[in-house]
Parts: sequence; C-alpha cells; structure tokens
Amino acid sequence: MSSSHQLSVAYFDGLTARAQPVLMWVERGMLQLSGPGLIRQVPLNKVQWSERTRHGARLAHFTDGGTIQAVNPADWDSWLDHHDLGAPLSTRAHQSWRWTMLATTVLLMVAVMGYWWGLPLAARFVAPLIPQAVSQQVGRATLRAMDEQWLKPSQLSQQEQARWRVSLSKAIAQGLDGASADTNATPPPIQLQFRQARIGPNAFALPDGNIVITDELIGLLHDREDVLIGVLGHEIGHITGRHGLRGLIQAGLLGVISSVAFGDFSTVLASAPVLMGQLAYSRDLEREADDAAIVFMHRNHVRPSVMSVFFQRIKDEGQHKGHAAPPAGDDTDKRIGIAFSSHPADAERLAHFTSADIDKGLEAPAHP
Repeated sequence: MSSSHQLSVAYFDGLTARAQPVLMWVERGMLQLSGPGLIRQVPLNKVQWSERTRHGARLAHFTDGGTIQAVNPADWDSWLDHHDLGAPLSTRAHQSWRWTMLATTVLLMVAVMGYWWGLPLAARFVAPLIPQAVSQQVGRATLRAMDEQWLKPSQLSQQEQARWRVSLSKAIAQGLDGASADTNATPPPIQLQFRQARIGPNAFALPDGNIVITDELIGLLHDREDVLIGVLGHEIGHITGRHGLRGLIQAGLLGVISSVAFGDFSTVLASAPVLMGQLAYSRDLEREADDAAIVFMHRNHVRPSVMSVFFQRIKDEGQHKGHAAPPAGDDTDKRIGIAFSSHPADAERLAHFTSADIDKGLEAPAHP
C-alpha cells in the first residue's frame, strides 16, 4: 500500500455529529478506513459516492448510515479519478457545456421529427377509432362558430340553391358510388351549405359531412359545373379521409404535450371549433384530397385537367382586384377545409390533375 494513495477524510458514524479524522484507501476491492479507535472495511460496490459538483461538499454514504466527507475537495476528486471512482459519464456530461449543447440539439431534433412525422402518424392511427358521432358534434359546433364569426347567409335565391343542390347531389351520388368498398369506411351523408364569406371563391368541408360553398365560388364557376364537381370532389376527399378530424387530433395532441410540459390542458377540447377554423391542411393531406378528387371526377366522366380553368380564373380574379399573387405553393391564410386558397395553385398540383388525363388517354383542355 502506497501512502500516496491514502486520503485524509472525516468519518461520521451516523449516531453522533462528531467528525472523526481517518485515512482511507482501496485494497482488494474494499474501501479501507483507519483512524484512532477505528478500522473498517466496506465493499466498494456498497459505497454511494455523491455526485460531483463545482462547489458542493464531497461525500460518500454507507448502508448503515455512516458517512465520510472530504477534507480537501480537490484531493478527493484526484483520489477518485486515480481509482476510477470518479463521476459517471452522465454526471460529467451534464456538467459539460459541449454535452449539454449536444443533448439540447438532439432534443430539438426529436421534437421537430415528432411534430412533422410523429403527430400526423398518430392522428392517422387515432382518427378511425373516433366514432362518427364525435365528428358530427365537432362539425355542427364548427359551423355554428363560423356562422357567428365570418360567414354570412347566402345571397343566392332559394331556387338557385335548390338547382345547384339537385345537380351536385347527382354528382355526389355517382362520385361516391363504391367509395365505401374502396376505403372500408362509410362516409357521412354529404350536405351542401351555401354561404357568403370574406374568403372569396372557396369551399370547405367539415367532419360531419357538411360542405360549405361560397356564393363567390358559384359566381366564378356558374358556367362550369364540371370544374365545380372537381372542387367538390376535393372537399369530399377531405371528409372521407377524415382530414379535419386528423388535423384536430394533431392540434389536440400538441396541446396536451405542451400542457404536460407547461401545465393546464383544460381548454384543449373546448377550443375545438376555433382550431377547426384556423388550422391548415398539410401538403400531404391536400395531395390525398387531390387524388380523391381525381377519382371522383373520373366517376363523373369529367377530365381532371379542367381544374386548370379554376386556377386560371382564380388568378384572373386576384389580378382584377389588384391582389398580388403570392409565390407558387404559398399557403398564406389558407384555412382548414378550403379546397383551394384564393391565389393560384402551384404547378405541382396542376400538373397532377393534368397527368390524370394523360394517364387516361384524354386530351387536356386549353385554358379559357
């Protein structure tokens, strides 16, 4: 035994507050303690070494209540390191700014991946488990809230509304023929609602099967029922895919996770109608709805490429009103359920609709 491997420490027997000076060293896997009137051996695996801190006391505890305390913290740390009894990797890591920065970066990456991929995947799994009765309640509550805030009664005559309902209902019946067999799910009954709104020529779907069509959209496409069928098919795609409910589930899960971290999630469910009115569909959900619209149009013997008429008219209307067109793909002010926001669709979506004609061997129509 080398004296350089001995360390002077203070020993407390756990029965009195009196410190007893002793020497400690390691020999044959045992912690040896020796001092006036004390000789003790303790297996190293029975010693609980305190976590090393910058300014805290250095301690070690025994199972019988005994304790040893460093007289000189620097010598204590050097002695532990010499015997490979220093702080574990976890302790050294959280005391290192480099390891802390790395851990923070990894945590942020996990959070971002969870937000972009984890939440949508969870929503896709949970949505089919939600009873249709819940979708009905959410849809009705959302429509009431929207009617109170930013929708107005339609200015279309009752006769015109009835005419469009009859015409479009035929397209709905034909477009949904066999849909439940394809998706193994029965979509809720589709109900058409006409409203005047500040969102311009648009339509949006609610989880209960209601599709709101604005007067401005009817005015824009009054002579192109085939194009209106395409917009309707897109919205029905949101309904059959339960996209509104999936978006609400994502927002709810995010709210719950945030509430677990920061407290109070009592208002998450109460704010469902507001969330429904403010959330935007993701690009993946929009692509799903576009695919559903293409199938819907094929069943109605409508060429998907006629959607170019809609895009062009939306663009012309924006320019006529003096609104600068946003960059392609911009989703500014795009609200949940709206088939297309009030600016030109990006080239990717238009190409997708046009290619559906090409795949079917049909000739794409010219722009109006």
